[in-house]
Amino acid sequence: MIIKRTFIVISALLLCIACESELDQLPETGILADNYYTDQDNVESTVNATYNELQALYDYYMILWGEIPTDNAYIQAPNSNGGARALEDFSWTSTDGFVGSIWENCYEGIFYANTVLDIIDEVLYDSESLKSVRIGEMKFIRGFLYDHLTTMYGAVPLVLTIDDPTNAFDDTRTSVEEIYEQIENDLLDAIDLLPKNNSTGRANEYAARAILAKHYMKRQLFGQAEDQLEIIVDSQQYELAPIDELFGVENEGNDEDIFSVQYASDLDGRSEGSRFHYLFTQPDDQGGMGAMAMESSLYDLYETDDLRRDFINESNNVYYLDKWTPSPSSDRSDGGDNHYVVRYADILLLYAECLNENDKTPLAGTYLDLVRDRANLEGTTATDKASMRSAIALERRLELVGEGHRWVDLLRTGSAISTMNTFFQNENKSITVEPIRLLSPLPQAEVDITEMEQNPGY
Repeated sequence: MIIKRTFIVISALLLCIACESELDQLPETGILADNYYTDQDNVESTVNATYNELQALYDYYMILWGEIPTDNAYIQAPNSNGGARALEDFSWTSTDGFVGSIWENCYEGIFYANTVLDIIDEVLYDSESLKSVRIGEMKFIRGFLYDHLTTMYGAVPLVLTIDDPTNAFDDTRTSVEEIYEQIENDLLDAIDLLPKNNSTGRANEYAARAILAKHYMKRQLFGQAEDQLEIIVDSQQYELAPIDELFGVENEGNDEDIFSVQYASDLDGRSEGSRFHYLFTQPDDQGGMGAMAMESSLYDLYETDDLRRDFINESNNVYYLDKWTPSPSSDRSDGGDNHYVVRYADILLLYAECLNENDKTPLAGTYLDLVRDRANLEGTTATDKASMRSAIALERRLELVGEGHRWVDLLRTGSAISTMNTFFQNENKSITVEPIRLLSPLPQAEVDITEMEQNPGY
């Protein structure tokens, strides 16, 4: 935490938000925090810095963390990917790159959100309604980031204000129950404050409801989750995009996009683009990084007529996802693809899952079949609760592979250990997933300088 709170607002002033041209860029001058927050433009700069941390969060490790420890994907070129191989064989330690990087991005985002929430009431805005929306956005991002932190690390420090950086040495871990209460409060506040529609790249009411529903499902509160998901579905604000209009820069902002992290090519010295195509769609001997190849056992689960097979390329008997657009320039990290955090197919499948868990299995099949129909498949044959649960879990793999959901799904459903140990046994791999792996370790650098205790087993 000392890293986060010594990243005083001067750092925020040097960052830029990437989300088309709708979000203003931050000024490139350093002004002491005490003198900086005097007008709306300055607060808006830090709002944008908060969104920018989502861009940094999803640039690489967050997606790998959601896919590589699972039966979905593996790293084709481990020597080219900065130690990410530890995600594949469950050998990660408290000093691995993804452990510290994700923690840092989350807490920097929380720092900026807290900064805005601490000072915005004292700043004159042109519009009080815009000020309320900005408060809602910051509470949304803070709740979203804490939800992720608790999923990944368990109990973490709950920081809600900006204070003296030296206090970071006293940081301790807050109970997950207390953090859960704060997450719920933040997201409920965001729902009340956010509009039903917001400008490109910014959270709206339905994005907040979606993250709150996922938070409830993590806690097995399927009734509350169903209520939130039903509101999204009944709003008729979203629909499934045609399969060939779902991915690619030209299809951004489609009717399926509920919340996405924004990237853009050829902007601000080519510093706002994404690396997804370079990282994930090509092996290392064909100009890519080979960071995420699809397990052949997953590829074999796609039916012959499934239109989603068009998103899969084969090279030398290795399968790669093709959900991203190449960079338009020689800079391979300047792709323009946004990253879906929540899209409507995700919501429909979560809604089906909640309905099934709430003993509404036939209705669950109706919403599952909406996703299957878009993929050119016949309706599900699942008729009882257990078979429907399995059918929905499979459909989430087939639909969302490569987007960073699978490991979270396995954790949420309590099936991570059994699923992965069965997978490794079937693949004749001598890897056993132990219970300690359900949580990542805290970054060792944070443990060393604070009062925090490390997660057991690390």
